[in-house]
Order: sequence, then C-alpha cells, then structure tokens
Amino acid sequence: MALLDFDGDYGRTYNARIRRLIPAYDAIFELAAATAAALEPQARRVLVVGAGSGTELPALLQAMPQARFTLIEPSQQMRGLCNALIAEIGATARAEWGPDHLQAGGAGDFEVVISHNVLHVLPPPEQEQLLQRMAAHLAPGGCLLLSSYSESNPPGFELGLAIGRARFEALGMDAATIEAVMASRNTKVFSMDEERLQRELTQAGLEAPIPLLQALFQRLWLSRRAAQECEGGATA
Repeated sequence: MALLDFDGDYGRTYNARIRRLIPAYDAIFELAAATAAALEPQARRVLVVGAGSGTELPALLQAMPQARFTLIEPSQQMRGLCNALIAEIGATARAEWGPDHLQAGGAGDFEVVISHNVLHVLPPPEQEQLLQRMAAHLAPGGCLLLSSYSESNPPGFELGLAIGRARFEALGMDAATIEAVMASRNTKVFSMDEERLQRELTQAGLEAPIPLLQALFQRLWLSRRAAQECEGGATA
C-alpha cells in the first residue's frame, strides 16, 4: 500500500511541490520520452503504471504517435488531474484507464511499459511484486522505463544527503519541512536498491537495467526484453 496520501493534501498540491522534492523531475520525463521515441517509435500499446497527474503524457504521446495508452493509477484525485490534462491536450481517444492496480498474469501485451516515481512509494516486497508484474506485461523486444528514488552506497550516501539538504534550503524550503522530508526516507519513501532491481528484472527474463540518468538519489533506468527466438535459436 502506498503510504503518501495522494487523495488528500499531498495529492492536491502535488504538481506545485514535486519539482522541489525530486531533482531533475522534468529531465527524467524528457529523457524517458526520447528513449521511447528512439527505441519504439512505432509502438501501438503503451502501459503507464502510476500515471499520477499525467505530466509525462504529452511528451510520450508525441514520441509514440501511433500508440494507445493504458493508464494505471489508484488515486481518484490524481486520476481527475490526469483526465483534465488529457482533455486539455486533446488526447482522450488515445488513453484509457486500466484497473486501479496492475494485475498479475500479464501476457506480454505492451511494447513499452513506463513507471515514474512509483516504486519508491512502496516497501521492498511490494516493489518486487510490481517489478514482476510490469515485466510480465512487456512484449518481446519491448522496453521498460523506470524512475525511482535509489540511495547510493557510502561514501556517496552522506554526500548526497548533504547536497540534498543544501538544495532544499536554496529552494526556500523551511527547516521543519526539510526535516520531515529527510525523516521520510525508508518510512514513506523507500529506496529502490539497484542490485535488487537487476535481480528481479533478469529473473523475469529482461536485460540488466541500464542507468540513463542520476540526479542525487533519483534515477532513471532502461531495461529491455529480448525479441522472441525464431527456429534455430536466432532472435527475431
């Protein structure tokens, strides 16, 4: 269960505060869309897990102009924000809502699966479950794009915390809020361990994740499923 209240005050002010909380927030979306455009420009089916307020959708719709998007989002408030954006950009014909939560038993039915800033609101056992489910929905030859909070090992860890505090101060965040954000580490926001990420994806038949961007403890990864094997063992 996600521990942040996306149907309460946090969700209402999400768009106003998220760029202060996540460094390179827009750069992550920009690079993920560019990756999709480079690897899957002809994609027909795209799954977005944790669509939130929909901020990433305009660039993705442009990157994959033939694709129809299935959106997963458990928060009704965030769905409302996303619906308003989809209507504003005239994309209602290309987007549909799936179930509130991604279901098990995927049949490899999406060429692209994308999930931004979702894994870190789940504790590790639920992170692993979601990774397995997303992998199961990824078609042969498809790509998985993930962004999440992911802590560094020492000595980079302490340096990252110090830089993070200085960044919050420079952005005008008050001391009490800074302390609350720092205290949320691994109580409300859970680090996505890179070794565990690699293990879960490779066990699910995907390639080892490639790091595309790191901004302090925020990271973006790409993983791909190999194309189906043809007769004789060659790949399609």
